[in-house]
Amino acid sequence: KDKIFVMGHKLTDVDAFGAAIGICRAAQAMEKRAYIVINEVSASLRPLYECYEKDDNYPKDMFLRSSQALDMADTNSMVVVVDTNRPQMTECEELLAKTDTVVVLDHHRQSDEVIENAVLSYIEPYASSACEMVAEVLQYIGDDLRLNSMEANSMYAGILVDTNNFMSRTGVRTFEAAAYLRRCGADVTYVRKLLRDDMASYRAKAAVISSAEVYRDVFAIARGEHLGIESPTIIGAQASNELLNIEEIKASFVLTEYNGKIYISARSIDEINVQI
Repeated sequence: KDKIFVMGHKLTDVDAFGAAIGICRAAQAMEKRAYIVINEVSASLRPLYECYEKDDNYPKDMFLRSSQALDMADTNSMVVVVDTNRPQMTECEELLAKTDTVVVLDHHRQSDEVIENAVLSYIEPYASSACEMVAEVLQYIGDDLRLNSMEANSMYAGILVDTNNFMSRTGVRTFEAAAYLRRCGADVTYVRKLLRDDMASYRAKAAVISSAEVYRDVFAIARGEHLGIESPTIIGAQASNELLNIEEIKASFVLTEYNGKIYISARSIDEINVQI
């Protein structure tokens, strides 16, 4: 294929971003141009995103808006979707119809709504993250492929965020993927610093947690509204993880108001499948 477009879900998070970076590296090893479609850079993603923006080793047009990608795409393009398998959730749903070659890599359970024209749909609900899946794939592509430390950091950060620091949904393969990224130069301390919250976000998260109510003794339900921060949905996800640290809580649900919609972040430890 002439051009490869990689995209995650709307409001791209660190896992979708890291997985997209891994796919770009795979494309480069095959001497192909890859572009990442991203419309909105959240506060939590910005430090990582800016690393690539400021680095002259990466092309200036590495990141595209949906409109730019649609202008460039044709039938001889390829679209790789990471970290979601629902067409409506992708960064640019129209892009899926512009090409005959679509690949899906995701770790979420498949819903009724699927990307129908995918030539390869690799959906692995047992994987911790999209970054774990891409890290596995990269090891089989060939000896020419070598992640640099910044790329390894991006993918390691994706695993770290989606597993809540290796505390949830981690299997043997998660640690093997992390070990591979570590060998590629991922710096654990640097990634931890990169993922820290600013004070306003930390206070917003505390406000969400303090609003929590316990329903039927085992469900924590909290809400985030008028938080006055840039990325309230990310804070909702973090608060949802935090609420699982409370004794007797089996699942947590945080409802966050953003752009006229209500986003739900649901988490559980083991007994309850919140996706169902």
